[in-house]
Amino acid sequence: NNPVGRKEYNAIVDGLNLWETYLPAFEACVREAKAAHVMCSYNSINGVPACAQKPILDGVLRERWGFEGFVVSDYDAWAEIV
Repeated sequence: NNPVGRKEYNAIVDGLNLWETYLPAFEACVREAKAAHVMCSYNSINGVPACAQKPILDGVLRERWGFEGFVVSDYDAWAEIV
């Protein structure tokens, strides 16, 4: 087992697992609990930093779920986007 830091972790997730395992909890927070803001994390998802995930942040969060709040980065996670 080789530990990986939170900034270096790259979650490899296929579409089915993304939609059936990971996104439902976030969708409930946005739609049912009416979250005012969300935070993108340091890690990457399928090789793309979480804060640069346009398909998730815009496509899913804003367009599909109707989120109108704001997105903040986890401290300086935005700095990982180069």
